[in-house]
Amino acid sequence: MPRWTNSVLRVFHGTDSHSVGVDNLATGVAPPFAVNLALCRPFADFGRGFYTTTRLHQAKQWANIRVLRARPTAGLRAVVIRFDLDRDWLAGLDTLAFVRATADFWNLVSDCRNGFPPHQRLPPYPVLYDVVYGPVTLWPQTLVVEDCDQVSFHTQRATAGLGTAFLEDIATRLF
Repeated sequence: MPRWTNSVLRVFHGTDSHSVGVDNLATGVAPPFAVNLALCRPFADFGRGFYTTTRLHQAKQWANIRVLRARPTAGLRAVVIRFDLDRDWLAGLDTLAFVRATADFWNLVSDCRNGFPPHQRLPPYPVLYDVVYGPVTLWPQTLVVEDCDQVSFHTQRATAGLGTAFLEDIATRLF
């Protein structure tokens, strides 16, 4: 029996309950969820995009940080939502992947963090990659977080294919 099954790729997004409208829900299928790229931070590692990770512990940390940085809001909770991505769909997207933090990786991160045009691709290609994958940085230092990754979605084409959002975890603080 083959060990490789090309099963779904599970990714997680850490946020707060207000951002996804789940203040009083338990885990399960989230309310209808759509990514609005215009609301995403512009100066992130790979530019403006919707950031996820394959590591549940990392998404929990992101959710905790989001809640701790927020203005005091009654009932604000840390939330992790999950997406189960079809690998064949993902393979059809225009993707840039970094396995290690190479010089090219740091050049891209530096450009995106400093507000240069995203990804700086030349015609005939679209300016943005649909998806970018790579290590998590400790910007502005040229250091990466061990055993952490980020999968970012930068186009409507990519975010439209995320599919159903599942509530993976919701709590006052996730550990």
